[in-house]
Amino acid sequence: MWSLLFIPLGAVVGALSGFFGIGGGVIIVPVLLFSGYTAAEAVATSLLFVVGTSLAGAKRHTSLGNVSWTTGLLIGLTGAVTAQLSSRLVLAFSGTSDWLLNVFYLAILSYFAVTLLKKTSKRRPKENTTVAAGVIGAIAGLLSALLGIGGGFIIVPLLVSWLGYSTHRAVGTSLAAVLFIAFGGLVSYLPSLTLDFLVPAALILGAFIGAPLGATVTSRYREKEISRRLALLYGVVIVSITLDLMTQLWMPFTYMSLGVLFVFIVGITADFIGRFTK
Repeated sequence: MWSLLFIPLGAVVGALSGFFGIGGGVIIVPVLLFSGYTAAEAVATSLLFVVGTSLAGAKRHTSLGNVSWTTGLLIGLTGAVTAQLSSRLVLAFSGTSDWLLNVFYLAILSYFAVTLLKKTSKRRPKENTTVAAGVIGAIAGLLSALLGIGGGFIIVPLLVSWLGYSTHRAVGTSLAAVLFIAFGGLVSYLPSLTLDFLVPAALILGAFIGAPLGATVTSRYREKEISRRLALLYGVVIVSITLDLMTQLWMPFTYMSLGVLFVFIVGITADFIGRFTK
């Protein structure tokens, strides 16, 4: 019955997924690691959840006209292939060097948080969008299976800066791509692991409630507002991971780490409700 407690978590993270164009793994993985999962188990469970959130979010964004399925499919299929490579690394090091996941998170999130906050003049799309989309997919796929994420936190800023997409269209297209990438990464894990499917089922059930709501509320925000909130999410996760790495020195840092994520979730949820009810 304890797995039912993951339904509200899935709903909230699903709403964040639909709003930001991410799979939600940046929040789910730390929670699962705290719950005692190994790195491989946390990543695989997160990817299963990401498949659910991206499916629900992409469906809603399609109805809003925010999805370029051609680009999303290209990014997604390329990422699904490269996800096979990084999953081998996680399976090899799981249980012995789990802290490396957090180091990767810090480096990558820091870079993209700065990227989102940079003031750019006029966006110019790449001339060869097919090649650019393929590169985006390759990078997202490698990091997806490595970190248990869908790759959306990479895809969104790159669609904006490389292909000139509006933030709203980048979010929708990202979710379409994440669906294929997460599924590709998940397939590479399932033969090697025995998962408790009650937890991901509860998370996905919640995601199908929250993701469409998060996607809908994007229409109430301007592009800059979405970008700033995504950068804030990255900053919160950076602080949370830093605290988690410090648990070797003082155990209460673990609870502080989860507390930072909780405060952000409460704050952004209140922000969504306030904007949606205007």
